[in-house]
Amino acid sequence: MKAFSILTVLAAAAAAAASGASIASEVLGEPLFIYVKGPGETLTSGLSSSSSSEQQQQQQQQAADTEAEAAAVSSAPAEAEYTTPAAPTTSAYEEPAATSSAADEAGTGDEQASSGGAIPDGQGNKFNVPSGGVRFPWNYGNSDKVVPITPGSTNGGWAMSPNQACTPGTWCPYACESGYYSAQWDPSALLYNGAGSMNGGLFADASGKLTKPYPSKPFCAPGMFNAYIKNTLAQPVSACQTIYPGNEAMLIPTVAQGNGGTAPLNVVPSSYWLGTSSQFYVNLAGSTDAQCIWGTAAKAVGNWGPYIFGAGQSKDGNTYISLQYNPLYLSVGFKAADTYNVRIECASGACNFPTGGKCQCEKGVCSVDNGCTVTLTGDAKANFVIY
Repeated sequence: MKAFSILTVLAAAAAAAASGASIASEVLGEPLFIYVKGPGETLTSGLSSSSSSEQQQQQQQQAADTEAEAAAVSSAPAEAEYTTPAAPTTSAYEEPAATSSAADEAGTGDEQASSGGAIPDGQGNKFNVPSGGVRFPWNYGNSDKVVPITPGSTNGGWAMSPNQACTPGTWCPYACESGYYSAQWDPSALLYNGAGSMNGGLFADASGKLTKPYPSKPFCAPGMFNAYIKNTLAQPVSACQTIYPGNEAMLIPTVAQGNGGTAPLNVVPSSYWLGTSSQFYVNLAGSTDAQCIWGTAAKAVGNWGPYIFGAGQSKDGNTYISLQYNPLYLSVGFKAADTYNVRIECASGACNFPTGGKCQCEKGVCSVDNGCTVTLTGDAKANFVIY
C-alpha cells in the first residue's frame, strides 16, 4: 500500500478511480495522509517518519502554544450555532484578550508604501519586538500582500506561534493574504519532515539582518484561485492554513463571512516547495481569525475544528481538493451531525467527482467513507459550500 501526504497533493485519486481502487484517509497528527487502498488491503498507519528532534520540537511547541493561548482567552462569541455534546467539557470559542488595536499597531504616515521587492524596514509598525528578537518588516495593508499574525504577541507578526520569536540565526516564516502563498523558503530544505522542514520565509543572520532567499521572486505569489469557501450560514467561518515549511501550526486565516460570503483558499501551484499542497483546519460557525490557534480536546478550535480541507495542484496540471471530517474533533465525543454541512460544487469548467457524482459531508456522513476528493481540470473552479 502506498501512502501519499496531502502535502504532496492528491494526484493518486484519479489513478485509483481508474483502477477500481478506493480512496481512504486518516489524520495521524500533522500532516494529514491520504491512502490509495486496493481491494483486500487494510488501511494502516502511514505517517512518514521525521527526525526525533524535529518531532519533539513541534510537540513541545504545541504544548507551549496551548498553555499560552489558554491563558490569553476571555469570553465566547454570542449566538454560537454549535451545541456542546455531553462528552467534552466545552466547545465554545473563546476570544483572546485584547492587546493593542490594529490601528494603534499600524502607526501612521507612509508605512503602506511598496517595498519594491526589497525587504522593508518595518514600514512604521508598532508591533511587539521581544528582547533579542527581529522586527517584522511589514505593516498592515502593505502592497506585498503579507499579513501580520498576532503582532502584539511574542511572534510580533511573523507566521510563528504567539509565544515564539524570530531570532538571529533562524528562519522566520510570514503569512500572505487569502489566495496567495509565501514564495520564500530555504533552498536547501529538501525533506518533508526533518532538517529544513521548518525553514520557511526569510533568514535572519547572526546580526539579525534578514535575507530574501529568492531575490527575483515576490514575497507573496498568487495561488491557483480555483477553490473558494462559500458560506451560506448566518455567522462567519474561518479556515486555518498550516505553516509549511514552518512549525505546522494552523495560523494563516481565511475567513468567509456569513450569508453567502466567499473567500479564496490558498491553492498552491505544483512549483510550491517540494510539490506540497495546502491543508486547512476549518472552525465552527461564529469563528474568526482569532480561532486559528492550537486547540485542545476541550476547545474545538484550530487543529480540533470539525473539518479538514486540502488543496493543491499536481504535476499533471490538475488541481485536487479534498473534504473530510476531522478525526480529532470526533475522537473526544464531538458529533459531526451537530455541526454544519459542507459540499464541493463545481462553479465552472470540468470537475471530476467520485463515484456517485458528489463530494459532501452532511449530518455526520460523508458521501465517500473518510472523505472525498474532487479533480479540477484545466481552468475549472469549485466552491466548498458551507450550509
